[in-house]
Amino acid sequence: MKFEYLFSDCDGVIIDSEIIAARVMVKYIQSYNVPITLDEYLINFSGQTFSGIMTGLAKKYNFELPDNYVNDITSLYKKAAAQEEKAIEGTKAAYELIDLPKAIISNSYKEQINHAIEFTGMRGLFSDRVFSGVEDVLNPKPAPDIYLHTAKVLNVKPSKVIVIEDSASGAKSAVAAGMYVIGFTGASHIKKGHEHTLKEIGVKHVIQSMSELPLLIKKING
Repeated sequence: MKFEYLFSDCDGVIIDSEIIAARVMVKYIQSYNVPITLDEYLINFSGQTFSGIMTGLAKKYNFELPDNYVNDITSLYKKAAAQEEKAIEGTKAAYELIDLPKAIISNSYKEQINHAIEFTGMRGLFSDRVFSGVEDVLNPKPAPDIYLHTAKVLNVKPSKVIVIEDSASGAKSAVAAGMYVIGFTGASHIKKGHEHTLKEIGVKHVIQSMSELPLLIKKING
């Protein structure tokens, strides 16, 4: 099969930011006396939206959220990221070797996605092909909507798309959209055994290092 596009997740694939978001979220959640650890958060919530996580927990633990809680969390995240963020090693070099047009698809807001692209020096790879599950569609990942929307906008069949995802939420989204999904487990937030979770979802291959990606795509793309 000849694939025509590479769709990439953002956090945990091009930028090592999921662990930063997790630490911020755990501290914020604990401020409502919710018993949660960093490991529990990483296993259960990585790749999901701040609003989706918090509204679910508020309902489960019966607490009220302030109107501006998303802005509060975003501000805390930006402050932490300014000190800690770093690019995922090897992603830029690997993507430069892959002869497919690329788009970036994330559950983050476009402001954050564009920052990640600029920070990692990958604007030339993605151009303006930036899509957000919280801005462009009604239902973010793990629903397939954002991947299907992106394919429609770019006029490519879902079956002709390779997706790189790190989270269970993102993998479920891309698999449900009918795309060929490769899992990446090299980011700082990934827990032992995550590759098995991804494969159970329907991910075709799992890589630990981005250096594996160009040859893998060359093999599967004939």
